[in-house]
Amino acid sequence: MDFSYESSNKARGAFRASVPGLAIKVKGYPDPFSVKDFSINGLAFSAGKDAFEVNTNLEVDLVLGKKDILVGITLEIVRDIGKGLMGCVFVDLDKYQEERLDKLVLEIQKRMILLRKKKGAS
Repeated sequence: MDFSYESSNKARGAFRASVPGLAIKVKGYPDPFSVKDFSINGLAFSAGKDAFEVNTNLEVDLVLGKKDILVGITLEIVRDIGKGLMGCVFVDLDKYQEERLDKLVLEIQKRMILLRKKKGAS
């Protein structure tokens, strides 16, 4: 599985990761939306042809492939990045959701370190 991250963009003030296959299922929409990147504070997703208003809250499930990662979380759209990308922050996560998100980000960071070490050893 490939992971990438952006450290130069400080917009969200946290480690940002990009995971192929990561998506959100938005309540009221039949198809999932691809997540471009995410952090412990929020995420950016590709809205495609759908229109979402800034300051709108969405109830979503975060999924990886067919596996639910976080269910019933709330996102607030804070900006329209352009080219169909929407920037969002997580709203009112409960303790369990925060812990799951922290664990996911930590796991990705560990894998990134391993990949860097392997590339350095080659």
